[in-house]
Parts: sequence; C-alpha cells; structure tokens
Amino acid sequence: MSEASQEKSRFDFSLASAHLLLRLWVSLRLFMAGLDKFRSGNGPDTTFSLENYDKKSTAIAKLMSTNSFLPEAMCNAYAHSIGYILVIVGIWVALGIFSSLGLLAAGFTVLSLGFGLAALPDDTEVVYIGIHILVVAAALATAKARQFSLDGLLFRKK
Repeated sequence: MSEASQEKSRFDFSLASAHLLLRLWVSLRLFMAGLDKFRSGNGPDTTFSLENYDKKSTAIAKLMSTNSFLPEAMCNAYAHSIGYILVIVGIWVALGIFSSLGLLAAGFTVLSLGFGLAALPDDTEVVYIGIHILVVAAALATAKARQFSLDGLLFRKK
C-alpha cells in the first residue's frame, strides 16, 4: 500500500469531530429558524400552529414586496415555503445523508435568507447571514471526514 493511500484511508478524529460539530450547528440553526416560523407568543403563552405560520409568512411577504423590486407573487411563494424548507434541510443536514449535497442545500437556503433580508428596509442582520455562510462553507470543507454521519456509516470503505 502506498504512503498516499495510507494517508487517505486514515481516520482523523479531530477533522471528523469538527465536521460533526459544524454539521450539527448548521442543522440546528436551520431547524430552529424553520420551527420559529410556526411560533407565536413567549414563555407559557407560546403556541406552534399553521395559523401562526400563515400570519408570519403573510407579513414577511408583504414587507418584502413593498420594500423591494420583487413581485408580490414571488415574495408570497418564498415566504410561505421557507419555513418548511428550513425544517427539511435542517433535518437532512443533521442526519448526514448525502452530506455534501445537504450542506450545499443548506448554503443556498441561508443565501436565500440573506437575499430576503437584503430586500427588507433594515438589512443589518445580513452580516449574521454571512457568518452562517462561512460556517456552512467550513462544514463543506470538512465533508470528506464524515465518519459521524449516515454517509460515513452506510458508505464506509472496508
């Protein structure tokens, strides 16, 4: 066995752990952001429902369409689907099946949030989206060390 192939097949616990932590952070952030779209109230008065989701989505779509060049129909479609997308992609990334593709979907989802925020009148939160993009990029950069994911378990080389 050549030295190069030994290097490739060697397990790097630090890199695999870094990938796991980054992937879990990205998934947690996406899942919780999606779940928040269904929430109303605080503390003991908190409720989660489709009615809350519809109210929040309608308000977001209206704010986006009145403060940007985007057509109202496009803003409605985006605002009414983003919560579901956030939850689905968050779960996908947490499971780690097709990790790289899931993280790429996460990156594009976060990028779409940045575009949506930039379309709003007060876009100071866009900086945080940039940080999230960097975290997703770091998770993608460590994706070859995906031993702690379904990819790593299912597609392990013997």
